[in-house]
Amino acid sequence: MDPKETLKQHIAKTTSISDEQFDFIFSHFKPQVFKKGQTIFAAGDTIDCEFFVVRGCLKTFYINDDLKMFTLQIAMPTWWASDYSALYTGVKATVSLDCITDSEVLCLKAEDREKLCQEIHAIEHFFRWRTNMGYVTAQKQLLSIIKLIGNG
Repeated sequence: MDPKETLKQHIAKTTSISDEQFDFIFSHFKPQVFKKGQTIFAAGDTIDCEFFVVRGCLKTFYINDDLKMFTLQIAMPTWWASDYSALYTGVKATVSLDCITDSEVLCLKAEDREKLCQEIHAIEHFFRWRTNMGYVTAQKQLLSIIKLIGNG
């Protein structure tokens, strides 16, 4: 399936938009291709977009002061990845994003996401729903860690 259709089906699972609206939305995404092992961004970089995975697999990770790596996310097709703290607050990235496999992504700049959300209510609903589900997942992960620590 081509990147445009993959994104369209992904959005359609959450909200309804017309073909014209989707064409306008898709015009704000920039297709990018990366090779296995290639870094998309590294800790310390300025982040201005998030990545929708069309094909391949990405890894978001953090390296602490002892140079120990902690994997935060494995992003498969139709998943999104970025350093959201850096993206939304303007601080430098604290995590890195690289490719586990050859990958194809669609990059959406933060300013374009905001523009789309202001202009198309349905896409604002999509991004709000996606953010809410991210909070649910983060809470579940934290509770799992607390349970592990409590049993340790």
